[in-house]
Amino acid sequence: MRLSDVAARRAVARLSTDSNTKKRLPGGVLEALDVLSAEGVVQQDNGEPLDVQTLALRDLHTLRALLLHAGVLEEPIAELPCENCGETFRIAPSSALETNPFVDGELDDPELDKRFAYQRHHAIPAIRVQTKRGARIARTVRIAHRTVKQAMALFEAEDAASFRITPAITSAMGIVALGNERRASVIADALSRAKPTAYQRIVDLLYEAHYGSRLVAIVRCKACGGRNDLDVPWVREIPYEMVGAPSRKEPFPDLDTFEQWVKEAAEQIFVSRGVRNIDLVVHDDVPYCDDGGEPLLGCYTPQGTDETLGIEQRPEIRVFYRTFRREHEEDPAFDVRSEIEETIDHEITHHLHQLAGDDPLDDEERDAITKETQKRVGKRELRRRAQKSLAEDVTGFVRTMWPLIALGLAATILSFCSAFGHEP
Repeated sequence: MRLSDVAARRAVARLSTDSNTKKRLPGGVLEALDVLSAEGVVQQDNGEPLDVQTLALRDLHTLRALLLHAGVLEEPIAELPCENCGETFRIAPSSALETNPFVDGELDDPELDKRFAYQRHHAIPAIRVQTKRGARIARTVRIAHRTVKQAMALFEAEDAASFRITPAITSAMGIVALGNERRASVIADALSRAKPTAYQRIVDLLYEAHYGSRLVAIVRCKACGGRNDLDVPWVREIPYEMVGAPSRKEPFPDLDTFEQWVKEAAEQIFVSRGVRNIDLVVHDDVPYCDDGGEPLLGCYTPQGTDETLGIEQRPEIRVFYRTFRREHEEDPAFDVRSEIEETIDHEITHHLHQLAGDDPLDDEERDAITKETQKRVGKRELRRRAQKSLAEDVTGFVRTMWPLIALGLAATILSFCSAFGHEP
């Protein structure tokens, strides 16, 4: 399909004088629908008109994201803490969306662009389903494809003061079965009472079904370089957390307990892997990040000389307390002690490869980061950026070195003239 920037801006100008559309939630779905439904804004690829009501939700949200990215619609500025260091940054998330794969037609990645498995039973944490015949436990959910027209009840609830799951909302979401239960009223009641972990798993599936994996903005923190993945559009009609939902979190271990767990795991793993004389450090400050901006669970530093003190340092494994705490907060299934063991074992593998003179594991990790960047940005855009960078490097070199180049050229000319002048 084609999205006309000119027609969209014309529609925004016209709608801004309409008292009804002025009340729309800024950056919300209904505001986007008003613009996309205007004449000439969205067309089929052959130029024929396209009925926006027939669009799949994935397509609607992609078009909405593109309008926000282009600044046709105004997205509220989000003030967010960096997930790694906590430093606050302000951004309109859609402004950082990578749009080139959409423009260049590179939407063929088997992971990012895979079709969602509609009508399949997806596993979820247990939810209690209460019926007149008694209660039973549902461990799966089935989600159906939805068009804009079918989801209107969901969009109209977006402006409400509080979000409440009703049978109409359940149907608009596309939730057609919870375990063996298919009645929308029963499903709505069960979701309203579900534990946060189960509800959020269903929302994750709904985002995957109706938004798609490319609608994410990757923002690097200027303070620590950490990667922050932000939803695009930032305002979504399905809230990720229900207001007043109880917390299920088990307390994360304090620093002393965590250090003890690390020490116990290291003692066993060092013996089993046959290594020794490696320093082990629990780092409780801002975690280091890899080249892709992901906060590290752990890292390995080979033996070397301290550049400041000039003294020899032993190999070191560093474990990052804050990264473990963040993973524990985000993932209810995160097993802290098991992940400590896996992290230490992984860094010892780096150590053994380093002793052997070659670390293929490091090469694999860097290659994975490169491939992830290529998938998000697109091959054509990476080539364009490389060409631009090369041109800037050449221009910078010439700008910096032109006096020496000019002197060298002048000396060559003078030498040539001098030699020519002594010809008989």
